[in-house]
Amino acid sequence: YNHAFAGVNRPDPAVLKKAKYQPEFTTEIWDYLDARVNPLQIQNGLQVKNRHEQTLAAVEKKFGVSRYILLAIWSMESNYGVILKHPGRLHYVPQALATLAYADKKRAKFARSQLIAALQILQNGDIPTNQFTGSWAGAMGHTQFIPTSYLAYGIDMDKNGRKDIWNSIPDALATAANLLTENGWRTGKTWGYEVVPPSSSVTHINKTKTLADWQKLGFYRPGGKQYPRPQEKAVLKMFAGPNGPCFLMLKNFFVLKRYNNADSYALAVGILSDRLAGYGKIARRWPRPKDSLSISEKMELQKELKNAGYYSGELDGNIGSGSREAIRQFQTHTGLLPDGLPTKRLLKAVKN
Repeated sequence: YNHAFAGVNRPDPAVLKKAKYQPEFTTEIWDYLDARVNPLQIQNGLQVKNRHEQTLAAVEKKFGVSRYILLAIWSMESNYGVILKHPGRLHYVPQALATLAYADKKRAKFARSQLIAALQILQNGDIPTNQFTGSWAGAMGHTQFIPTSYLAYGIDMDKNGRKDIWNSIPDALATAANLLTENGWRTGKTWGYEVVPPSSSVTHINKTKTLADWQKLGFYRPGGKQYPRPQEKAVLKMFAGPNGPCFLMLKNFFVLKRYNNADSYALAVGILSDRLAGYGKIARRWPRPKDSLSISEKMELQKELKNAGYYSGELDGNIGSGSREAIRQFQTHTGLLPDGLPTKRLLKAVKN
């Protein structure tokens, strides 16, 4: 404790600010996916795959988890490690967790347990204090593990005597793979299938049946493709109702939720992994509102705002805080209501 808190004598105000932040916009599933499964992330992922082919192959062989799943998790958690190169976005983990334990009643119990685990990590000698950084909530390294999960699943894949998910890509990917394996990952099997629902009303959402039974009920894969293992059990998920893409989720989808317990997260990992593996896009379109933008239009909007001097971020289609601030600035300067919303009308106005 004395070593961890030498020179730390106050809470981290930035942590409390982020902890109190409430998202300004409700994220629809298509917007969530646009920000995480887009041409830039796929292109970057394939480049990362080529650079780390040997490591990915070794981790896949040892733990039985697809390299494409690991790439997708790496992308989702730290943008293939990019966020670790921006010190301004990182926090000293013991201070961040002590801040939450001291000043955030909602997260105090969680933060206390994580702080004790963080001190154990330092005591084990896995990371020096000057490199012990993470998110405002204590998620750490390339694959964003909280301290207790790190202690439970951490792997020294590069065999240097330390489990280092901050600086060692082999350790980070192996730790992620170990979490999935320990929670029941089925090697060589997919996470789920996109299906076309029957025309009649669907009343089987979240029900478990075999793939063969689902097919009897009229749930076919796009193009009439057969299920390779028809006796496997699956659960029907409709994220936007029967008019949007529908999926039959297998065991591995629910294992992905042990990494992050959100359907949208597991779906994004599954779809991104498929795209990285060379499979095509989802067949059915999401039921976007008429004035909303597609992923290509979002990237076009960012490009136009950048050309006009309002935006300086990545052209990735992710309409985050930077993009919304650029939209507001444009709207303010042109006499429009500064609501920060990316719409077709706004794109037309920027282009004009």
